[in-house]
Amino acid sequence: MVPIDTEHFETSGIENGSPLGMIQTHDSSADATRHKSENVLRLKAEGKSMDCIAREAGVSRSTVTRIMRYVERASAV
Repeated sequence: MVPIDTEHFETSGIENGSPLGMIQTHDSSADATRHKSENVLRLKAEGKSMDCIAREAGVSRSTVTRIMRYVERASAV
């Protein structure tokens, strides 16, 4: 039997606010990445430069470039 890491999971619906005792998980790193990507795309749509986007979104210029390449590749499919 594999031990369960109870630090990240709640089994009681009352404790975590979930109905019927369902387990909720939350990946804040994925949410943070999504939020940064949305900010980068919004700023690009506003016509801002790469350096300005990086500064305003709070990410490096290389992160802006990576996000833009990802979007270009995804739209090319």
